[in-house]
Amino acid sequence: MKFKDEIFSPYIFLIGFIIFCIIGLLGRYYFVEYFNPDISVYTLFYIILITLVFILGSKINIIINENLMIGLILFLIILFSFKRYNYYSIILLLLGLLIISMIKKDIFSKYYKQIFGIGVLLCILNIGIIGKIPLINPTIRESYLTPLFVLGYSFILISNNFGLLKEKYPNKMIFPILSLFLFILYGFRTYIVILVISTMATFYLIGNKQKTIYFGLIGSILTIIFGYLTVLLLPQNWKLNPLELLWYRFTFTFDVFDRICYNVGLKLFGEYSLLTETTTGYIISENILNYSHNITSTIFGPPIFDGGLSEIIIFTLFTSISLFTIYKETKIHNSLIPYYSLILSIFLVSIEISPYPLIILLIPLALYLSKVNQIS
Repeated sequence: MKFKDEIFSPYIFLIGFIIFCIIGLLGRYYFVEYFNPDISVYTLFYIILITLVFILGSKINIIINENLMIGLILFLIILFSFKRYNYYSIILLLLGLLIISMIKKDIFSKYYKQIFGIGVLLCILNIGIIGKIPLINPTIRESYLTPLFVLGYSFILISNNFGLLKEKYPNKMIFPILSLFLFILYGFRTYIVILVISTMATFYLIGNKQKTIYFGLIGSILTIIFGYLTVLLLPQNWKLNPLELLWYRFTFTFDVFDRICYNVGLKLFGEYSLLTETTTGYIISENILNYSHNITSTIFGPPIFDGGLSEIIIFTLFTSISLFTIYKETKIHNSLIPYYSLILSIFLVSIEISPYPLIILLIPLALYLSKVNQIS
């Protein structure tokens, strides 16, 4: 099969990571007043290692047990959330069971319109309860990350893709357009980018390649405009324009990744302490930069920091296996395309935002989806 027909295969994740590293490296030469242009030899080693292990994972086929995957998903939810939320993590466990049940019974596919409407209402209700529009109040955006919003945007992202799969043009455009407008009101670029990539991947995989380009252009333009607006509304006085600011953020993230690789070196094992945390940015910041801040370090920074060679190899290998397993199944069952597109988009965005270890949940989820008995 030609490369152009495989643009949204899991290899786009590996290519995206390598491109991100190149952009970050070039940024160190552009922002010379902030960064040292030199790169650690260990960083190059880990990039090569990640590439080779990811390619290896694409060749491996494993036997998947649905019940085992369900048990692993629920175990990971408790493991990642208990330290922070204590016994309230049971609520997240029940939410996980609800999502799994809805997938198993094909609820998202059958009732995507209703679920999309519920998601929109939850997000609007969340704004109504707090009483301000997050877009024009950037300093209080974190207060909008409530359970209502989490459940709402989850429903929107999943049902958006099913709307693209099942509705005819132009009705299907209602889903991404309304979703894009709502996420812009919230002011979180991450969810906007996930929506744009997920929509593009779904369009492409169902054969609407022209609409992939159109929506990609529209989404990119709106994201850039939104970036300018956000910088204008933020209280900080930046010397950089919004595009330079985005490049600076990529460079900073790559710089942290480089520092992690240098500090860890070729250590085979680690403490594996990050696996009981919901966020890792503050811990890495305190150890690598000697101050407390919620920093990003690429998706591969935390496993290298946490467990050295052993953890990065295991994480990369199973990431590759899970993505390629569900991707191959989409070739047979197109009902899996909405799920795969969303999971792939989250992995792509995670190249920069580093949501480790929560991103690990997507590995057994992708494997479960590839074999669940709801596919048509």
